[in-house]
Amino acid sequence: MGCSKKTRLRRAVLILGLAAVIDVCLSAPFGAELWDGVAAVPPGESYVADVLKDSRTGLKPLAQLKLAQVILVECAENRIDPVFVLALIKTESGFFNWSRSLKGALGLMQILPSTGRELAAELNLGWHGDATLLDPYLNVKIGIRYLSELKDRYEDTGLALTAYNAGPGTTDSRLRLGEEAEQKGFVNRVLDNYRDIKGRADYY
Repeated sequence: MGCSKKTRLRRAVLILGLAAVIDVCLSAPFGAELWDGVAAVPPGESYVADVLKDSRTGLKPLAQLKLAQVILVECAENRIDPVFVLALIKTESGFFNWSRSLKGALGLMQILPSTGRELAAELNLGWHGDATLLDPYLNVKIGIRYLSELKDRYEDTGLALTAYNAGPGTTDSRLRLGEEAEQKGFVNRVLDNYRDIKGRADYY
């Protein structure tokens, strides 16, 4: 049996949406913002989608495809390498959307509700309690913005990642006391995941 008119229309809208996302990402000035001098070449959407597909996200295929689009668009707007975001997601939640930490962090990018509520207001996103962070699209919108703000604040990859994981308050306190602030174990895990995902993207 052939596809219904409604199904064909949905496919057409999806294809147009994909084209728009790819155009945004390819035109975004990723080269203007680098992590430790490593040039960030944006991967194609199909690669980001395949990384998600090969991971235990707990999401349905169409939701994974939409998530890939959201990641690329948000990374373009915030001048962040999408591979770096994938590496952070892998480190924080193992790509599992329903992850919950012992400290109460939720979702793909493991965001605390207090942080999520504040950033949701900043981004004019609807906040419906802690469960908002289990919406994968809102989670990555908030997480990518948070990462971007920390990157601008510290101007150092290690400190930005440390603040993302431990909180900027804890990081600032350690810096004021002259203590070692960077969480090298966490930072190295993110960077190792970045190199792994980036290496595979280069040969995709």
